[in-house]
Amino acid sequence: MSKLLLLDGNSLTYRAFFAVPEDMATRSGQPTGAVFGFTSMLINLIRDHRPDAIAVCFDRREPTFRHTAEPQYKAHRDETPSTLIDQMGLVRQVLESLNISAVDCAGFEADDLLATLASEAEQRGDDVLIVSGDRDVYQLVHDPRIRVLYNRRGVTDYALYDEAGIAERTGVTPDLYVQYAALRGDPSDNLPGVPGVGEKTAAKLLNKYGSVEALLSAAAEQTPKLAENLAALNDVVRRNIDLMTLRIDAPIEVTSADLQWDSFDAELVTRTFEFLEFGSLQTRLRDALVGTPLDGLLTPDTSSPDTARLADAKLLPIASSADATALLSELAQRGEPVALGFAIEGVGTLGVLAVAIDPSQGTVLALGSEHLVLPDVARAVAHLVGSDGPGVHVHQAKSLMRALARLAGDLDAGATLAGLATDTAIAAYLIQPSEGRDELGTLLARHCGIELAGGDTEGQLGFEEVEAEGPTGGIAAAQDSLAVAMLAPMLDRQLADLGMSDLYQDIERPLISVLARMETIGIGVDRGELESLRDHLTGEVLALEAEVRQLAGRDDLNVNSPKQLAEVLFEDLGLTPQRKTKTGYSTSAAALESLRAEHLIVDRLLAFREVEKLRSTYGVSLLECVAPDDRIHATFNQTVARTGRLSSEDPNLHNIPVRTEQGRLFRRAFVPADGFELLIADYNQIELRVIAHLSGDPGLVGAFEAGQDIHSATAASLFGIGAGDVNPQQRSAAKMVSYGLAYGMEAYGLSQRLGVPTDEAAGILDAYFEAFPSVRSFMDGVVMQSRERGYTETAFGRRRPLPELSSRNFRVRQAAERQAMNAPIQGLAADIFKVALVRLDAALRDLSPASRLVLQVHDEVILEVRPAEAAEVTELTVETMRHAAELAVPLEVHVAMGSTWADAKG
Repeated sequence: MSKLLLLDGNSLTYRAFFAVPEDMATRSGQPTGAVFGFTSMLINLIRDHRPDAIAVCFDRREPTFRHTAEPQYKAHRDETPSTLIDQMGLVRQVLESLNISAVDCAGFEADDLLATLASEAEQRGDDVLIVSGDRDVYQLVHDPRIRVLYNRRGVTDYALYDEAGIAERTGVTPDLYVQYAALRGDPSDNLPGVPGVGEKTAAKLLNKYGSVEALLSAAAEQTPKLAENLAALNDVVRRNIDLMTLRIDAPIEVTSADLQWDSFDAELVTRTFEFLEFGSLQTRLRDALVGTPLDGLLTPDTSSPDTARLADAKLLPIASSADATALLSELAQRGEPVALGFAIEGVGTLGVLAVAIDPSQGTVLALGSEHLVLPDVARAVAHLVGSDGPGVHVHQAKSLMRALARLAGDLDAGATLAGLATDTAIAAYLIQPSEGRDELGTLLARHCGIELAGGDTEGQLGFEEVEAEGPTGGIAAAQDSLAVAMLAPMLDRQLADLGMSDLYQDIERPLISVLARMETIGIGVDRGELESLRDHLTGEVLALEAEVRQLAGRDDLNVNSPKQLAEVLFEDLGLTPQRKTKTGYSTSAAALESLRAEHLIVDRLLAFREVEKLRSTYGVSLLECVAPDDRIHATFNQTVARTGRLSSEDPNLHNIPVRTEQGRLFRRAFVPADGFELLIADYNQIELRVIAHLSGDPGLVGAFEAGQDIHSATAASLFGIGAGDVNPQQRSAAKMVSYGLAYGMEAYGLSQRLGVPTDEAAGILDAYFEAFPSVRSFMDGVVMQSRERGYTETAFGRRRPLPELSSRNFRVRQAAERQAMNAPIQGLAADIFKVALVRLDAALRDLSPASRLVLQVHDEVILEVRPAEAAEVTELTVETMRHAAELAVPLEVHVAMGSTWADAKG
């Protein structure tokens, strides 16, 4: 009996691409993030599973039998990023060097190949583990031979499922999974389900009736609406089943002997890993092979110290709360920071706090929730992590701040971890900013060449289960504390080497506590107003949907079906087709916009889409985020945007619509606490002021210094007219050019925004640079300097690596040039705003015990203010924001107050 490891190559490489920084590259500029992430996954799997045979299955570019059966299959998916496509060949190169079979087959997807290979292996009596981030493979689980290791996110977060696990996860057994998926649909594959049938309903119905066919036969027994939907969509459900069922008869040419993994060319592996500059991964691979038939093939690299796995954590037994308190008190007297790990329970409470006692020996004190609630232990913890303690290192400190605040019943979350020294998540982000959140294990491997060992029992990457002693989550938290202990000093040195220590200590670190306070406080919501808006939008959606169907002359029209819409618009009504895609004429908003004048249905259809988006994204979703205290506690992110900008999620309050009248209505639902008003303060045209400062252009600087309307002044220069003669269209065009340049926009992008030919847009850009020549010189200089350095840098020291500037691919290089123009502008604006937030928060807490920051949106801050303090707080806010940085032009701040966000914004 053998152990066969089957990997979904496309799925895992795609996950790796978004888990590892996009700017990870070799010294020559070759992007390698996706390859690094995939290879790291592969090594972990080899280490934990010790397979006898391995195959990695890939999709091919040709259409499959599913595309032939359903032309709309996966039709709406975004194009694969070019930098990911460039790396797929390198992934195969890694596999070839390791003598691991890469399998593909024309006309079939990787999932079908996994199914075929798993079925054949099961018949041979082999154990099979399928590793994928695609839930379609759930249907393949079959006890006792075939299990699935599902990649939930990143490169280390997995869940291991047998038949019972699939049933617990989905509510149905694997043999019913396809029918379950067919009922609820799969948006990622563009396969619609039955309206009103989500995951829970699908599972409930199938468990009751046993199959889709039995359910369809009993459609009349359901609620009237569900019965109607089942009757109308029975063919769709049956088609879904056909398309979702994985084939086990793919004509694969590899044999079981080909899949055996019992040798490779060590010299070729070394050359490949050296080319990719994966020194730490080669060391990890060598360690992963210890005790296998391949042990010893890769010899240690004697030019660098051995970098094996991180030591397994050893949990110290807690005999009594007095012993724990004494140990914590002793640690508080140390002269160097202490490393922490932690685990948060589902409701945001602190489940485990792990303190690295002696990282060199792996000894850790893991305090469970039962210890943390004891008064003497709580006081000792507060002293350890407080401002008079030795300092602490931790990964993602904001989460720990909020959890400690909840434990203490304190709204001032930022004060609960005043002794923070290094947040390894923030420090690593500054060193290598990425559009993602790096997991601790990934950072440890990248910066220290060390593999994070151990972990909690859930989702173990092993054929055997692992049991851990201590509090639930204690082992994982303990391992995190050891990883932080090793990683933090390394990151501190790198920050110093890169000249970013001040950026971290003066801006990013104090900002963590500001954001923690804002998240804990949240912003007030008028639940009744939100419900009213939702109901109003629901009624409008139904009315618009009915109007579109009437104009189409088809009562059965699915307004959300691109295929049916294309038939109605371009065949039945004879409208002029615009852009053609692989599956037919496009019905996207951009394609339809130019058709408004041809038929009223286009206007009504676009209105339907706009209102439906508002209804679903805000009318429904915002209500789901309102907490029992009638406030929304969004999460603010410091480590997502590569420019340094803050972002928001759960919900994304940065995306509250402002461009349409209906969208702006949502701001009426955001209100202050009783006895307060909302004060809104935002920077006026900060990006344009930053451009003027960085370029030193006399025309722009002069206009800002004179207090002119910058867009009218720009339009006057663009079109060679007096400022008083500028019409609204010219001002709008000038505004579009000015802000577009902040994002590196070129002639084509401007033509799309203005709705003019590309050559006309190019002429407008030329006129702009003729009027403001120093802006052109600045942007050209930034690209040239960044290409030489490999990164951009702001006045505060924030760096953005751009290795793609050296790419051989023209499109990749061109995109990097736009990013190089954009990064100093956006980065400096972000730095200024963060400085303002930190200083304003500190000044407010000194001035008033009541008024407080509650929300940040782009360049805008929202405060809850006592009316009696309004004048003083307004003056403080304006002065603090104006003097966050000294630029060549003045920073202007607009302020307003109101009883709702909408009132304050006018």
